[in-house]
Amino acid sequence: MSMIKKISKSIFISIFILFTYSSCEKNEGIINDIQSVQTGLFNSVVSHDGLSRQFIMYVPTNYNSDIEYPLMINFHGFGGTASDFVETADMRSLAENENFIIVYPQGTLLGGFPHWNSSAPSSDNKSSVDDIGFVEKMIENISSTYSINEKRVYAAGYSNGGFLSYYLACNSKKFAAIGSVAGTMIDDSYQNCNAQVPTAMINIHGTNDEVVPYNGDAYASTSIADVVNWWKNFNSCFNEDIITNQNGSIEQQIYYDDSGNPYVQHIKINNGGHYWSDKLDFNGKNTSELIWDFVSQFNVDGTIN
Repeated sequence: MSMIKKISKSIFISIFILFTYSSCEKNEGIINDIQSVQTGLFNSVVSHDGLSRQFIMYVPTNYNSDIEYPLMINFHGFGGTASDFVETADMRSLAENENFIIVYPQGTLLGGFPHWNSSAPSSDNKSSVDDIGFVEKMIENISSTYSINEKRVYAAGYSNGGFLSYYLACNSKKFAAIGSVAGTMIDDSYQNCNAQVPTAMINIHGTNDEVVPYNGDAYASTSIADVVNWWKNFNSCFNEDIITNQNGSIEQQIYYDDSGNPYVQHIKINNGGHYWSDKLDFNGKNTSELIWDFVSQFNVDGTIN
């Protein structure tokens, strides 16, 4: 790797982890525009903490208000957009077949790049954006118009979006299960996680990820092994199955509690990098399908019988 690439990588990681600058446009006059039921893909907005917060929704075309729908929230990575993530983490056909509603929120700007504030206030965290409050307000507003099963709200994210998924699980009671792809727990979340409801966790991570290293780094990124162990201990999952694909490039680690509930799953991509890939194929499932298949087993009370 050239010196320029090393410097560029270091600058990116420093911005990504430490949140050295934040800027957001305030707009007190925007109100929630979810006023009538729409189906398919559409844009929406909610006002929270003086900010106009945007998100994209996908509602199955056969939506029926007599059914309570699970809610799947997908968070883009640092520098990403909700509109691009609709394509990258595309769950629309799954939503049609499995009857759930998807939300793709848009992060606010951090030095000109969209981001998620996935850490508590500190001298290292210059972002003052209340993303937990925004997400909870968004769920509340969606639930006021759509029939949502509030025991089956899920979060998943890529990279910085994965960081936020962990942060939500540690600080909100609304989430039954979370997923992270190429993300981890910032040291603050790892040290101070206060998860209060049974929360299942799946993470998918490449061993050659140079942005969010598999083994952690000095920028306060926790190693994937430590993250898995935290959620194993939280969910009392000490029984393990390990499954590998035919060429050994992907390893699935499943952890069960004593009742056989698989609350924790880690998918290790040997030599994999920093990406959310629809080309990932494990037992015929891509990234989006693996996440949905996992989280949909749970509600906030535990596994769904």
